[in-house]
Amino acid sequence: MSLRKILERNELKSKDNEEEQLQEVYGTEHFAHFLYSLIKMEKPKTVVELGSGLGTTSLMIGQALKENNRGKLWAIDDGRDWKNLQKCLDTEYNTHKEFFIDLIKKYGLKSNIHLVKKSLTNNNYFNPLTKIDMIFCDCTDASAMGVINLLKYYLLKMNTYSSIFLDRSSTINHAFLMLEEIIKHFQNNKIPDIITKEWSKKQADQLYEFIRKTKFTLIHLTDQKDGKKNYEQNSRAWIKIEPLDVFIHNNVENFL
Repeated sequence: MSLRKILERNELKSKDNEEEQLQEVYGTEHFAHFLYSLIKMEKPKTVVELGSGLGTTSLMIGQALKENNRGKLWAIDDGRDWKNLQKCLDTEYNTHKEFFIDLIKKYGLKSNIHLVKKSLTNNNYFNPLTKIDMIFCDCTDASAMGVINLLKYYLLKMNTYSSIFLDRSSTINHAFLMLEEIIKHFQNNKIPDIITKEWSKKQADQLYEFIRKTKFTLIHLTDQKDGKKNYEQNSRAWIKIEPLDVFIHNNVENFL
């Protein structure tokens, strides 16, 4: 199945609101295109999406991985919103799992996307048991403490070149300020105590070593209001992680 077919599917109107496309329900109508392009460029092996919903972003990620001929998306969802999602779809599936598995099969992405039914909490996320190249946190707490909990869990699981995307945190003011402050400390080789609180000395030392050798860049990706249907989901905070060096070594050609 081609990218064009996926775009056409994502542009279908929601069954219960003819003014809204499926890709607009969770506000990822533009961001999904961004992820598709970034994955095509960076060719990640392990991508994690916390919250797969209607599958509009999942399909774009999976298609990019398929075209790269490498990588897998771990789509994490416990199906708790299925009753509401059913209203958007012309479907008779009983569960989100049935719907999602049939969706990725229909678009030829069964080998590129793996659904995991799992409920997430502030202390229990998803671990793919390999270094993560890209993670999109789309169903987790986007507040300041949600940001802290995600970073505590995932920082040491990220690859040397990787990206963390936090849905909505850029336009929730206290989360925005918290992110700015935390990344500023990381850039100065410092770690706020709240990150390593209750950690073992070994874990804390591992994080200090990781931060000492790493460049962190915080970018706020935002949607302007014009034409935006879902005002609440209008931003993603992008934490870009790279080795601290004067060259890019991630299988990228450098010219001297």
